[in-house]
Amino acid sequence: MTRERIDVGGLLFDNVNMAEALERVELKITQPDLFNEESSLLMAANQDIFNHIGKYKNLSTERLNRSFLIIPDGYSIVVGAKYLGTPLKERVAGPDLMKEFMAISQQKGYKNFFLGAAEGVAAKMADNFLSKYPELKISGIYSPPFGDFSDEEKAKIKNMINESGSDVLWVSFGCPKQEWWILENEAELNVPVIAGIGAAFDFHSGNKKRAPLFMQKLRLEWLYRLCIEPKRMWRR
Repeated sequence: MTRERIDVGGLLFDNVNMAEALERVELKITQPDLFNEESSLLMAANQDIFNHIGKYKNLSTERLNRSFLIIPDGYSIVVGAKYLGTPLKERVAGPDLMKEFMAISQQKGYKNFFLGAAEGVAAKMADNFLSKYPELKISGIYSPPFGDFSDEEKAKIKNMINESGSDVLWVSFGCPKQEWWILENEAELNVPVIAGIGAAFDFHSGNKKRAPLFMQKLRLEWLYRLCIEPKRMWRR
């Protein structure tokens, strides 16, 4: 399947707008044979991923570039692409894509599994989505313990997912653990789309506030998050 991809720092971002990104997700679900050479990973990448490539276990640009879809989650990626003379169409933020896909899922019956974040966050997010999309099919919710998973926990997670019949698995372990975990386990998971979505769980649950819309439009969401979480965000 033909893709237009833009190289930013070695990662090959798909040059898509929101509608095109959503269309690609649906194609991965409904026509998986079109993506035989590609990973199930949907990566919403911002500048933080570059801090971990080559440092976190065996995470590499080569493995990440096998993703069936890489979207520019951060404005810095869009700015970088423009500076390099190969502009991307627009920023496609992970939390926005997730929200849009919930609306599509209600219309078309796609099943969504929410994995990760702190205890109770995924459940609250599910409640919030259901209040807006009452016919939404949620096939599973699970928040595993933090840290490395035991063999028993690994098997438990895989069994829960594979028995759920999910179309999309949304994973919030934080960057880069979620990307690494997806690439390491996707071959044993019967899910066509596995999205590393990070802070989207916190935003959609109300656990954390996202930057006001005017700051997002001014491309200052990074500044808002730095002010809210200075210790964690400063490393980026």
